[in-house]
Order: sequence, then C-alpha cells, then structure tokens
Amino acid sequence: MADQVTIKLATADDAPAVLDFLRQAATESDAVLIPHLDQVTDDQERQNIDLINRFDDCVIMLAMLGSQPIGIVTVMAQGDRPTAGELGVVVAKNYWRNGIGRLLVEEAQYWFATYSSLDSLVLTVFASNTPAIALYQRCHFVQTGTTVEDGRNVLQMEYRR
Repeated sequence: MADQVTIKLATADDAPAVLDFLRQAATESDAVLIPHLDQVTDDQERQNIDLINRFDDCVIMLAMLGSQPIGIVTVMAQGDRPTAGELGVVVAKNYWRNGIGRLLVEEAQYWFATYSSLDSLVLTVFASNTPAIALYQRCHFVQTGTTVEDGRNVLQMEYRR
C-alpha cells in the first residue's frame, strides 16, 4: 500500500481536502483532538497553510492516494519551546497498519534533519494508543515524560537520531 502513496507538501489549494480529511478522521479516532475544527473555514485553512509554508520551523505534508488525502503529518514549533517542533500524525482509519504512518513520520524526520531550523522533534501520544507508540519507538522516539490530558494518560516522546 505505502508504495502507491505519494507524499506532498500541503498548499493553499489543498485546504478544503485537508479540512474534510481531518473532520472525517476526528470521527474515526478519539486520538484526533483538534480544537475548533468544525469552525475553521476553507479560507481560514488556506491562510493557515500559506502562513505555515513561509517558515522553516513548521510543515504540513499529505499522504495522497491518487488525488485523495489519506494521511497528514505536521510539525509545528511550540510556543513555550520555539526550537522544538511538535509532530502530529493522522491516518484515515481505512489505511491503518499499511505503513502510511511510518512513511509520514520518516518524511517529517527527513524534513526536520534537512530543512528545519528546529533543535528537537517531540510528540505526545495517548498511553492507550499502543500501535502509535510502537511506531514512534521504531522511528527512534524515546519517552521523556508523562502527563494527563482530559483525564487520559499521555506519553511525551522525543526523537533521538
């Protein structure tokens, strides 16, 4: 499956498809937590993507199967740690366990090492999401802490090259 998927940088033209994808993914998994997603307009998302593409400390890439997005990876500089980028990965449920998540993480790691101005790549993942944790560990992320969000245990992880 992963050999049929292409990865591309998101552009403003992708905004409607990105929003549709994320809204659908939010109904498929309780791990997709994007505040106010239902209130974001296509125009706002176009502006967000344009803004993100102007900086070297954040990126949005899409996993495409033909013209359909089936996954997304983001790296966003953290407000409280501006040299740390937070990794976010979402894959459509119909494509789980087909190597799409790993492909997205590896593309983000390549971007981080080659193009970004960031010093570290971090993420949080629900402790109950064992498939994602195993993926991140295979991709050289190590646990650096734990916290609780919305009453759920969360692991904090960091990429170690």
